Amino acid sequence: MSWWLLFAAFMGLLLVLFGSTRVTVDAGGLTVSAARMPIRRFRSDQIVAARSGYARLADLGGFGYRVMPGRHAVSLRPGDALWLALSSGREFVVTVDDAGTAARLITDLSEGR
Repeated sequence: MSWWLLFAAFMGLLLVLFGSTRVTVDAGGLTVSAARMPIRRFRSDQIVAARSGYARLADLGGFGYRVMPGRHAVSLRPGDALWLALSSGREFVVTVDDAGTAARLITDLSEGR
């Protein structure tokens, strides 16, 4: 088993145990945290586009931290999600309340507002 799979399983376990995800957006980029521990950080130059939309667990590969070809996801429930298009060509999705506000803030910051 590769270290990446072990890491993903460990992060999934942490998400299940602590059950909360926080997304923080600032001029430097976006941070996704679980149980007050940062699990992913994207610099603003890594984010090409951001949008909000509905996400089903089946679309994201299930519950927890998921690694799929072309997409990584943090999903604790179905519902409102922040969808990021990254400069690497990959996509990152996180289910979070009020994803629309996060998407608008990322877009405004990237446009220099």
